[in-house]
Amino acid sequence: MATEPETPVAASAAEPAVPSLVDRYFTRWYKADVKGKPCEDHCILQHSNRICVITLAGSHPVLQSGKVIKSISYQISTNCSRLQNKVSGKFKRKNIPSPESLSD
Repeated sequence: MATEPETPVAASAAEPAVPSLVDRYFTRWYKADVKGKPCEDHCILQHSNRICVITLAGSHPVLQSGKVIKSISYQISTNCSRLQNKVSGKFKRKNIPSPESLSD
């Protein structure tokens, strides 16, 4: 006698959600009101190897208004481009320094 196949249990209910790459390998730090501008919030992602990635926080006006970032310029002056920096060596001494302190 044939029986109806059982409907599978939803995978999300049976197994815990897998953390994202950012949640798994980075610690999040937030800097509110960068340069004294309200809502200009940044998120600093710190990897376990101490390298940081600076992103816009979810509360930043660009992300809240649904605008799209078309381009980013790393050309600081005619003789200085951050795209030419190479991060290598002990303690990553040729990293891109932050123009302002991120700690208060």
